[in-house]
Amino acid sequence: MRIAINLLPPEIRAQEVKKAKFYKIQFAGVAVILVMVFLSSLTVVLRILQSRNIAEVQANLNQTQQRISDLKNTEASLFLLKNRLTVISQYLGVSTKQSSMYKLMDKLVPPSIIINAINIDRKGDTVFMAVAPDPLSLDTLIESLISKESNEEMVKNISLESLNRGRDGFYRISFTIKSK
Repeated sequence: MRIAINLLPPEIRAQEVKKAKFYKIQFAGVAVILVMVFLSSLTVVLRILQSRNIAEVQANLNQTQQRISDLKNTEASLFLLKNRLTVISQYLGVSTKQSSMYKLMDKLVPPSIIINAINIDRKGDTVFMAVAPDPLSLDTLIESLISKESNEEMVKNISLESLNRGRDGFYRISFTIKSK
């Protein structure tokens, strides 16, 4: 058993209890302040790190945008080059409908027929005006246009616009040829 005797006056003891409470409150306040300082420091550090990450991502984004814009210029150049090569390939060895129809008309028209005008559009449709000295050459021309073997199945439709015989004995013919 332990016996404790307190010989101090009760005022001092009350004062000591007050001091102990004050120190506890002071300790709690200092602890709260230290926690707040720690959290504030942590927030500032995280903000700095986040700013650095944002700056790095922004720099990567700018580089990527620059590369994309460089590639757009390259794409535009390649597209232009492709179009030019396509146009060139049309003229090199690839026969257009116009040139095919000119060759066909050259092959089908007999030498005795005098051609007044021949117009061929991009689709290959042809307007043909000619003069025939005799009915035999006129029949040869019409027969060769109608025949699928001689027109190489390039002719879809033939419409006779006009056919007349002049006082001079020549036949004037005008017709339109629709190509396939």
